[in-house]
Amino acid sequence: MKLFESLKASRDKIMAQPKEERFSYFWDYYKWPAIIAVVLVIALIQTTISIVNRKETVFTGYILNSTATPKDEDFLQGFFDYAGLDSSEVEAAIYSDMYLHPGQSQKNAEVFQRIMAGIAINDADIIVGQAEPFRMCAYNTSRIFADLRNFLDAETLEKFSDRLYYIDGAVLEKLTAPVGETVNTAGIIYPNPTKPELMEDPIPVGLAVGDREALRTSYYYSPDTVLYLGVITNTQRPELTQQFIDYIFS
Repeated sequence: MKLFESLKASRDKIMAQPKEERFSYFWDYYKWPAIIAVVLVIALIQTTISIVNRKETVFTGYILNSTATPKDEDFLQGFFDYAGLDSSEVEAAIYSDMYLHPGQSQKNAEVFQRIMAGIAINDADIIVGQAEPFRMCAYNTSRIFADLRNFLDAETLEKFSDRLYYIDGAVLEKLTAPVGETVNTAGIIYPNPTKPELMEDPIPVGLAVGDREALRTSYYYSPDTVLYLGVITNTQRPELTQQFIDYIFS
């Protein structure tokens, strides 16, 4: 009871003071709790706005060994327009900060971890890369790329027959070690990817796209770059991925 009376007396004393003194009292005793409360409210508002304004990612690609920071705004806007997408509501996630080089096992492992993470959460659609990094993906034993015979119709395959990149399934099998074992790749010979007639089990997994200027220049590949595109084996957006291929060849 005495505590209540003491608190009431303190309150009455404060309220009897001029407004400026009441504010000064409040600021002296409650400054930091008030600041923290305001910061929390601002953070909550910003988080809410971010969630409300967050765009849906409708397409994800990996661009390997790009030679400079991409300038792909016009290229991607062209894709959105071609596919009938509203860029104010959706976005494409194109990652061009990934580099694969023979002999750099640690860095290469980190790149593959990023790619496999995207595949694991069903958020990966295509990979574009120069000849060597594309080969490293194509012969990865996780079988990153889809067999284009299962992705493109026969007419489209025929249209792209002179652009197809093949791997030899027999070589891929040699690279696939039983669980708990490793494979010595020193003696592995990778066949010419444009000569399926010389392969035991030819599988088309890529398309030559080095002459697609909008794609090439947006990611700063030189004019003479040999460049390939592969479709991720478990893409969850096959129709949009097909539209992306149609777009770069339009």
